[in-house]
Amino acid sequence: MDMFSYRLTQLLGHLPVLLTLLGVLVLAATARRRLPGRARSLLIAGAAVLLMLELLGAAWLAALPELVRSRSLSGGMRQFELMNLTVNVVRWLGYPVGLGLVVAAVFVGRAATPAPDRPWGAWTPPAGATAAGPPPGHTAGPPPGHTAGHPAPGPVPPGQAAGWGGSDRPPAVPPQVDRAD
Repeated sequence: MDMFSYRLTQLLGHLPVLLTLLGVLVLAATARRRLPGRARSLLIAGAAVLLMLELLGAAWLAALPELVRSRSLSGGMRQFELMNLTVNVVRWLGYPVGLGLVVAAVFVGRAATPAPDRPWGAWTPPAGATAAGPPPGHTAGPPPGHTAGHPAPGPVPPGQAAGWGGSDRPPAVPPQVDRAD
């Protein structure tokens, strides 16, 4: 494989990531209304760090055969090994930093969701209803499919939520009772 085709192959291998990071930079820079200032700044910084590291990696791999050939002819493999280690350490440390900045952009400026005022799994009235009665426009009475002679199912009182895998909502049809004959 000649040097041109090797370099072209390396560039094509890095092209999807490079284009994605360029797209992230463009979108972050133009999304002023959607992203608050700090989140946008962190996203741009993280994408820029990742883009620079990807460019460094692509350039290093493209230059690698020439560097190895010239260093091995001159007997300076030790210097090449030191350069290779330096590039790799920069990339090993830089990727977590860039990714951390992108992840920080997701969470910065978001308020913590307050804990609910009732126990987890407790019955919650439907939207528009109050805990004291049915929602507006709903006629009182048993649910559809209810058979006479069975008490209408009601909501599970708070503190008596269903166990794992169960439901805290009343069944649509009352359960059938086995009658001893």
